[in-house]
Amino acid sequence: MITTEEIAVRVYQMLQESEVKTMISGVIDYERNDYTKEDVIIVPHTIAGEDDVRFGQINVNIHVPDLPKRVNGKTVFRTHFKRLIEIRSKAIEVLQNHYEHGAGYNWTVGLINPPIKEPEHDEHFVSFALELTVVEKRTKQ
Repeated sequence: MITTEEIAVRVYQMLQESEVKTMISGVIDYERNDYTKEDVIIVPHTIAGEDDVRFGQINVNIHVPDLPKRVNGKTVFRTHFKRLIEIRSKAIEVLQNHYEHGAGYNWTVGLINPPIKEPEHDEHFVSFALELTVVEKRTKQ
């Protein structure tokens, strides 16, 4: 049975081969290393079920540094909504409702989350879920 990690490798490949790679200041990866850049992070979750058809999820997180702004002589940081929206839109366009012929899985774009503050960092991230359907391929006996 295929795993979410194996499907995440395909998601990574598709994003690397797209405009998303050139439009961000950071990387497409599975983990964060530099909180000062725009990154797209792929997070595989579990696949549930024991039947021939199982369901899982992969989250795609778009991280963007906040914009510094001077207010009353102090620097404050504001959510960079425009960049979050631009990068998320392009990533969704690339990954929209994908069927991998002969591979035993497909996905659709599911839940799209609003910006969330990254604790202890001056950045926000948005995420969207790839809702997976995995079908066990049977061999004839």
